[in-house]
Amino acid sequence: MKKKKVIILSILVCLIVVFFTAYRFVIVGGRIIKIDANPDKGFYTEYYLFIPDTIKASDSTFLLVESNNTGFVDDSHKKHMNAAYHTIRLGQPNWIARKLGIPLLIPCFDRPESHWRMYTHALDRDSLLCGNDSLVRVDRQLNYMIDDAKTILATKGIYLKDKIFLNGFSASGSFGNRFAALYPERVAAVSAGGINGLAILPMDNLQDYKLIYPVAIADIKQIAGLEFQLPVFASIPQYYYMGADDENDALPFDDAYSSLEREIIIDTLGEDMNVRWDNCQKLYESQGINAVFNIFEGVGHETTAEIDADIVSFFMQVMDEYK
Repeated sequence: MKKKKVIILSILVCLIVVFFTAYRFVIVGGRIIKIDANPDKGFYTEYYLFIPDTIKASDSTFLLVESNNTGFVDDSHKKHMNAAYHTIRLGQPNWIARKLGIPLLIPCFDRPESHWRMYTHALDRDSLLCGNDSLVRVDRQLNYMIDDAKTILATKGIYLKDKIFLNGFSASGSFGNRFAALYPERVAAVSAGGINGLAILPMDNLQDYKLIYPVAIADIKQIAGLEFQLPVFASIPQYYYMGADDENDALPFDDAYSSLEREIIIDTLGEDMNVRWDNCQKLYESQGINAVFNIFEGVGHETTAEIDADIVSFFMQVMDEYK
């Protein structure tokens, strides 16, 4: 009987350890607010705001923004909303926001199965070309959400700086990297991981290829009505990371890249993720981009406590520079 109790106790201890390892961000200290869609203000879906209990009183603070990343296609808006809520309540950005003492915004954009090639959560080319009302120009919708959040938070005595912090991992990491290239004037710093060894290139041409979006920025004027601002983008502190054992490569999949985009990437940057990563880093350095590229040994397509601590330190350094 005693032996049986010991076994049961051991199993319970193991379960507790696994639980807190998998959900190291499980403790939520703060308030979550759902803001309904408001087409009159320019956004056609809901977004969530998290106000941490650790928020620091000051004249102004940063807003942390991360795109929602459901991880699958589905025509159920509720599923994408639930995934966004789970992230803002239990995910990495919640922990980062609490450590930094700043509010967090996560939108509830759909990633529809009926338009599966449109990878809204990664801000791909199809997203910029989308004519569907609820998903038209999610990049602009996010800008309007940020403006709206600034007004809402001000009524609560929380005043935001004009520029935001961007964070993301995997698809939301690609979203953050690409959003920073499209709107560098709005971004104070960006952190992104697990982006398939593919940071958006800050150039028009390479090896006789026109570098179309989202490989680079050659045609963003044509498809998005935006001028690329290299000096502004180059000045943004940027932190990119990937696991040395990461094998989650989106390049072969048609929802992430078209056949033309895939051809350009393979011919100019390489087919292997690690080769692409090295080439992106070299090209960022050649353009004078203020970016750090980190590889974490023994890590796959995931974040770890070490990575999370690095991200917090990175953003804290930027906060200190703004004081």
